[in-house]
Amino acid sequence: MWSPDSATSAWTTEEWTSVLARQVTEQRIRLGIVLLRDYPLPELLRTKNYIDARSDQEAGLRDTVKWLQQRVTVQRLSGLKAPVYLPDYRSKDFVGRETYLARLRQMLTAAPGTVLLHGEPGTGKSILALHFGWDAQKDFDAVIYQSCGERDVDAIAAELAQRLPIDVKSQRPEENRKQSMQWLRERQSLLILDDVWGLDVRQLEPGPPCSVLYTSRRASLPWISAQQSLQVVSFCEDEAERLFHVYLDTTFGEDELTRYREVLLGFAHKVEMLPIAVAVGSSLLRARSASRLDRSVLKLRLQDLNDGVRDVPQLFKKAIASHPERERRLLGASAVCVQEGFWLPLAAKIANLEEDDADEAADRLVNSSLLRVLDRERRRFQLHAILREEVLAGCSKIELENWQLSHVSALEALSADWKEHSPVQVFAENLLACRFLEACQNFAGSLGLLKKEAAMWLELGNKSWLEANYCGQADMLRNLGRFEEAIALLEEQEVICLESGNKVNLQLGYLYRAVNLQNLSREEEAFALLQKQVQICLEVGHKEGLQVGYGLQVYILRELERQEEALQVLKKLEVICVEVDNKSQLGYCYWLWGTIAGEQRNRQAQQQMLSKAVAIFAGLKMTAEREAVKAELDEMDSA
Repeated sequence: MWSPDSATSAWTTEEWTSVLARQVTEQRIRLGIVLLRDYPLPELLRTKNYIDARSDQEAGLRDTVKWLQQRVTVQRLSGLKAPVYLPDYRSKDFVGRETYLARLRQMLTAAPGTVLLHGEPGTGKSILALHFGWDAQKDFDAVIYQSCGERDVDAIAAELAQRLPIDVKSQRPEENRKQSMQWLRERQSLLILDDVWGLDVRQLEPGPPCSVLYTSRRASLPWISAQQSLQVVSFCEDEAERLFHVYLDTTFGEDELTRYREVLLGFAHKVEMLPIAVAVGSSLLRARSASRLDRSVLKLRLQDLNDGVRDVPQLFKKAIASHPERERRLLGASAVCVQEGFWLPLAAKIANLEEDDADEAADRLVNSSLLRVLDRERRRFQLHAILREEVLAGCSKIELENWQLSHVSALEALSADWKEHSPVQVFAENLLACRFLEACQNFAGSLGLLKKEAAMWLELGNKSWLEANYCGQADMLRNLGRFEEAIALLEEQEVICLESGNKVNLQLGYLYRAVNLQNLSREEEAFALLQKQVQICLEVGHKEGLQVGYGLQVYILRELERQEEALQVLKKLEVICVEVDNKSQLGYCYWLWGTIAGEQRNRQAQQQMLSKAVAIFAGLKMTAEREAVKAELDEMDSA
């Protein structure tokens, strides 16, 4: 029992030094330490695990009794004790995972057993196993940590034998393995086999009384039951927040982290709460202490999550490269589908795989924790966000375009089956394909897909999705210069919206109609529709729609040479942009304001507004816009 009193007691010192000497001689655990009050431990005791009773002595008492009971239950065997082999210092940034640690203690220390920790790359399986190894030293006579990876069992066994106090000189591999297993069986030991790839690693399992903890991306190992398998998942918000504080409190202060809590958690959600990504992101933020925390967070990119020690993209690259060509093709096809979840037959069509081959490839990828099952009945799966980014980053520009073209072709080929799937899924996939076609200036192709989708909504009687679809069709018609057709379609959309009472889609239709009317030089009609659109946005609090509506009103009023009215609208636009913190839109607002002021010969207002625009664009690194406004200022000065 350690306290300032015991530290200064000669009898206590004699007791623990004699027991420690006995422990060293017998090579068996004989000494336990309970911290009662704060006082530095002697050097010889600092490496020992201890029970902390400083803040809660009742809990300390319970933990002490439990530890003593476990020492009796495990029925230690005689023999030499191995030095504990753990490859790293005990991690100081380990947070959470209490449930996993409690389950591991229950499954491995009370009696010999085997457990599999499995999960996606980066969920923290290895660090969890290592932390348990450190924590479990007080419960085992030997703790051995062995990394496996993509090596054959002989190479792994040879490395393991080198760590144990056995004679491996001039021994055949089979004899070394046999002696290693025998040594581990002779004592209450814990063998951690980390990052298991192949099934032949079972040959390294010694059997009772040795407990074995496996970690693997494989969701199952044939000799381990489902009851002895634990899936390691990503952080919850509380764990991510605790890790941010561990890394960043000393640099930024607890108050600043609390102030930017939502921004930090936004990044954590972007990387899907993946522990390694949250840790690397925190490490990178700590190195950028000269910048404000929220600004630094916004600059964190998935492809740059490498702090010099942990390389998140490389982790996923290795996982992708470990699979044969068929599985990599399915991953590539999946990556050009929507992130929220893709339909397996669609990905199979994109990858040019037969249905049976796609099923087998999906099975292997799921078992390797590279695909998530979302809905078995509808055959919907999902890629982790970082894995998806890494698959896409590994494609050349031509390869990516080919995947995207295949995505469009597959959607067209499978359009007859769309109605079997959720409207959200069909809409999302179609939207992704249409955006690609639009970027390629293939407006006719995008229009064709949207018409097929509209036919499905009509067949299903789903008017809410039809309203949005008509807006998309109208936009493609506008790009094709077919303004009258676009207006006629949007008039149909207005009737449907008025029937359904969907004001958000109604204002969107008015916005699209106004643009087409403006293209036909029917500015007065366009402005009247925009007034309706703005009124709806004010009623429903649709601030994004307000920004767009006000912006279009200003352009039309300027064309109608109604500058004073345009300036009044710009004042309203300024208020909205400041309220929602839309800096880029605010920059355009000031730019247009300055230009109109110049047309009115108001040099002071022109100078003031254009200077504001330059400052905003400079801060946002919008170089082209900054240079254009600066040129306007220079022209004003020369005039």
